Amino acid sequence: MQENTKNKCDFKISMIKRDARNNLRHHYFLYVFACLLALVMEAEFITSDYLINMRTKVIDYAFNTSGEYIDDETEEKVREGVESMDQDADLFLDTVTRQLERYNKKITTPEGSQVFGRTKGVLNQIIDYAAGDTFFSHVYSTVLSVVGDPTAAHIAIVAVLAMVSFVYWLFVRNLFVAIIRRIFMEGRIYKKVPASRFLFFIRMKRWARSSVTMGLLWMIEVLSSLTIFLYPVVRLGFFLVPFIIAENPDIKTIDALKLSWRMMKGNKWKLFLVHLSLFGWYVFGGITLGVGGILYTNPYRLCVHSEFYAKVRETAIQNGIKGSEQLNDIYLFVKADSNRLTDAYQDVLDELAAGEYSLKGLKGRNKFIADHFGVVLWNTKDEMAYESNEERRVQLLAYKKEAEGEIYPSRLSPIPEQRKLKSLAHIHYMRHYSVPSLVALFFIFAMFGWVWELFFYYVQQGKIINRGVLHGPWLPIYGVGGLIVLIFLFSLRRRPGLHVLATVILCGVVEYFGGWALEAIFNKKWWDYSGYFFNINGRVCAEGLFVFGVAGMAFIYVLAPLLDNLIRKAQNKILIPIEAVLLVFFISDVIYSAFVPNTGDGITGNFDKGDSPPQVTVESTIESSK
Repeated sequence: MQENTKNKCDFKISMIKRDARNNLRHHYFLYVFACLLALVMEAEFITSDYLINMRTKVIDYAFNTSGEYIDDETEEKVREGVESMDQDADLFLDTVTRQLERYNKKITTPEGSQVFGRTKGVLNQIIDYAAGDTFFSHVYSTVLSVVGDPTAAHIAIVAVLAMVSFVYWLFVRNLFVAIIRRIFMEGRIYKKVPASRFLFFIRMKRWARSSVTMGLLWMIEVLSSLTIFLYPVVRLGFFLVPFIIAENPDIKTIDALKLSWRMMKGNKWKLFLVHLSLFGWYVFGGITLGVGGILYTNPYRLCVHSEFYAKVRETAIQNGIKGSEQLNDIYLFVKADSNRLTDAYQDVLDELAAGEYSLKGLKGRNKFIADHFGVVLWNTKDEMAYESNEERRVQLLAYKKEAEGEIYPSRLSPIPEQRKLKSLAHIHYMRHYSVPSLVALFFIFAMFGWVWELFFYYVQQGKIINRGVLHGPWLPIYGVGGLIVLIFLFSLRRRPGLHVLATVILCGVVEYFGGWALEAIFNKKWWDYSGYFFNINGRVCAEGLFVFGVAGMAFIYVLAPLLDNLIRKAQNKILIPIEAVLLVFFISDVIYSAFVPNTGDGITGNFDKGDSPPQVTVESTIESSK
């Protein structure tokens, strides 16, 4: 059937690529960070992750486990080993085949049950697709590994993990694809994009609806992938859905899908040519083993796609495509004139003309600590009044930038201001934290770190491992790291770029010397990054440092302020006794663990400091299979 060309766009690909480069140049670091975050969340750019892992494997082949180059003697042994493998090739291949058959039988047909066995059918293909997804693969294999052992504890744990995984997939990972497009589209027109845009759908109170839209889109693409010829058509036809809901989070799910399909009629071939024009950049990402993709190709590609959407959207509105009236965020694509902005923000400009509120209650040493480290002993009435005024001033300064046309004018959004979540409009991160708040934040993040690693290692290894030196439900390095960043980097809080860099360095130093101290005291390792890309003596690695940077941004600019707002609502007569009890248990755990540290398989590794890790050889593999 011939495709309807009513909405066919007529533009030069070279022009949208030129505009995309300008957009990327103005917001380079923000876009790279956003794409890295998408990669870490496994929301997008998974190819870059595969290539980075390949790079790591290449480096592992070039270096031995101590991080030194392979010497001539080792190289000779490797050569002799290869020759030996040639002589015993039949035996080796037969052994590997038997091992794979045994493994596949265990996975596809759990012992004691034929119900979950699967090798054929459409449902099997769907499960394979989901299991092949990097986030679900570990969860999927874990579920299969415990099907044959239906104990109440394992079933409960798997159910919880499956639920957490599903919630994360539906409400976080999938939705981030649309969030990142909102950021890129605002960057096309405006000089700055505030960090609060990462919470765009929550702020607009359309998180659930938009998540369902993206989840349904994923399901449609999975089903279409069952046929080779249908998938490209479906993929191209619904390509604009994330852009549409990023512009109008109010749009209904079915309307977003239909509108994308109508807008892409006559433009699928054009989009294919756009993808084809980026082929050289994909090759560049491959040649650099993912590094080029992370530093340029990924953000550049999204810039090009944003320009493509803008062109198709403009044509759809001009041609009156059915449903195009829902593309109503005018000022996402063109700046408002100065008169319109002045009318919308006149109250802000008048209020900024008034003088600032000064904090009179702090003097001497207390004022110095508050000014340089952002810490106060208590949240007094004067301190609370000062914080309230400062929060209002932060909002006013942000509104001023909107009034000057530097930032997207939120007051001119088609979604009424009263429907938005006000607490996320402009998060006040330049605040003073009281000592009770800092203690509470320490325990919140120490316990979060414990839960996270418990979950992470269960998904990886299929068993619960109480990580860390201490025996209690906390990992102090998470809490201490959070407080160090919160207190000692206070002066950099107005400069996010420098703050991220300082967070990476500071957390890296804490983790490195923390690991060194534990090794020196107990002669054991509680973590080992050997084999990771750019690791230093196995105590820190590039991947971990990047996570510190991302987590530090989220902690300082979003989580800590929001949690502090909740902590301040708690009465001191309730909060302080609870913290005192927690401190007693924590200090007792520290004292006890100083003599009897938490150790064991999966906690301090399978080998202690000074021993060599077990080597896997062809001979050991053959021997173990007998």
